[in-house]
Amino acid sequence: MTDWNAEVERIRTLRAGRTRIGPGTSPAVVVVDFQRAFTEHDQVGASTAPALARTRELLEGARAAGVPVIYLVMILDDLDDRMLAQRVRSSLTTRCLRGDPWTEISPVVGPVDGDIIVEKTVASGFYRTRLDDVVAELGIDEVIMAGTSTSGCVRATVVDAAYRNLRVSVVEECVDDFRTLSGEVSLWDMQDRFGDVVTLASVLERFADARIGARS
Repeated sequence: MTDWNAEVERIRTLRAGRTRIGPGTSPAVVVVDFQRAFTEHDQVGASTAPALARTRELLEGARAAGVPVIYLVMILDDLDDRMLAQRVRSSLTTRCLRGDPWTEISPVVGPVDGDIIVEKTVASGFYRTRLDDVVAELGIDEVIMAGTSTSGCVRATVVDAAYRNLRVSVVEECVDDFRTLSGEVSLWDMQDRFGDVVTLASVLERFADARIGARS
């Protein structure tokens, strides 16, 4: 029988040793689905509040450094806009109809003037949205990822970003998944195949260096 605790430790070790792709020169922070629908439901665990708090730190650092902040939000005009699996199975996306208070971004990480909000209807932030246009207009070459869930909408957006040859940095402390094992496996999968899993401290240090460079 598989010892899942040992397996998690094994993939964490593999992840730490995997070759890094490295950051870009024109990053944006992308916050995925930190809406009330996905941060206040009855299966939310102890990891959600810390992830939101750390994401607030990330956003403060990004704004101070002049790094663009993009929010991806699930907004549906009709529940039939969802992909088939979400229409067949129970899904929190039933809370995502336009105008429903559950669609609001968590006040812990709420947007400010100048931030960009991109609506989506499926997991990936790139599927039939204006995110490609935003990336092109801003000259973005790296997406710094936060949000929920690690194994769902974050991973789907990371995969599509990698297909576009964007550099990807997933901030480990700023992503959340109530499916704990799925989250761990997805972090390894993203590090192994699509981008880099990085620490909040390393990103904040980059932002601080950018602020110093801008003043000098």
